[in-house]
Amino acid sequence: MSLSQRKRVILVKPEGTYGTDSVPTAAEAVLCSNLDITPLDGSSVERNNIQPYFGQSGSIRVENFVSMTFDTEIAGSGTAATAPEWGALLKASNFSETVTAAPITGTGTAGTTSSITLAAGASAVNDFYTGMSISITDGTGVGQTREIIGYVGSTKVATVATLFTVAPDATSAYSIGANVMYLPNSDFGTSTANTSVSIYFNVDGVRHVLLGARGTPSFDLSAKAIPKIKWKFTGLLGTIADATLPSADFTGWQTPVTTSTANTTDINLLGYTGAVLQTLTFDIANEVKYRQLIGSEWVMIGDRKPTGNVSIEAVTVATKDWWTTAKTAGTGVFCVKHGQVAGNIVGFTAPKVQLTNPKYSDSDGVTMLDFGMDFIPSAAAGNDEIRICCK
Repeated sequence: MSLSQRKRVILVKPEGTYGTDSVPTAAEAVLCSNLDITPLDGSSVERNNIQPYFGQSGSIRVENFVSMTFDTEIAGSGTAATAPEWGALLKASNFSETVTAAPITGTGTAGTTSSITLAAGASAVNDFYTGMSISITDGTGVGQTREIIGYVGSTKVATVATLFTVAPDATSAYSIGANVMYLPNSDFGTSTANTSVSIYFNVDGVRHVLLGARGTPSFDLSAKAIPKIKWKFTGLLGTIADATLPSADFTGWQTPVTTSTANTTDINLLGYTGAVLQTLTFDIANEVKYRQLIGSEWVMIGDRKPTGNVSIEAVTVATKDWWTTAKTAGTGVFCVKHGQVAGNIVGFTAPKVQLTNPKYSDSDGVTMLDFGMDFIPSAAAGNDEIRICCK
């Protein structure tokens, strides 16, 4: 009997123990597109036996694993401080997850159009609030919301991505919203729980099982489109067998909003907040490898080198001198916020981005400036090239 390509589903669930089937169910169904799988990846060795005639002598497989790719939409969970459905995939891509369950409130002690000094009881940890949103709830500047792109614990000064219209002061009450924060980590090995997933891929009644799967994401927030995360996963080969096509519960997956002037805001590109953006992509670029030796088989993430690409409308040197910045290997912050309704907001903040290879291009007769971006660790401890905050 033929199998329908339209009737496919993947179920994904974190593993408590690496490589042990977590048995995902309909509740762990992934709403995705562009789904593709290589069910039997790996390599073989040729036997190359000497024979008294021409012809093949066959080969023997020495590696058997599974690789797959798919896209998910960028949207929140629908509720602030609740992880999005794609959060498990991020954790299996070497990201840590931290939940701030309730808003953090206080009254500022000072401010400028670009910053606010938080209350004396605010965190003493640098960048503790970086990537989160701050709203002025009372007093001077009430009604303003901004993205925090830097925080100095010793001074309590939080710098924002775009200028406050009215500078906050000592009367300004604030609220830093509840959120779920994802930061890259440098986990290496199989001992940490929930850093791998079991994946069931079912195509019209044939089920492929991936165990110990780990991956790497890339993000696309280009204009006039649904923003997407493109995933590449590698997993150990589990069973391949006939199994009833499962039902899929997609109720946790929220409807995304398209990238637009209204929905995609708080853009800060190395201090420039006036960018008219056409293309924005960035890739975490984990080095995901299947490793098999005698006595060991696992999928490892050995390194990452995040990069990106952006295309914006070109401006005069007086407006923004991108050329000197690129020539001197200058660095600066990158920030963008997508979505405006609590529970369906995802912010991306990178403290140290370096521009590469600027060049002109054409879009409808408008001169564009295209360049690459390298995302560089900023803090002494690293693991902060990019912050993904769902709020």
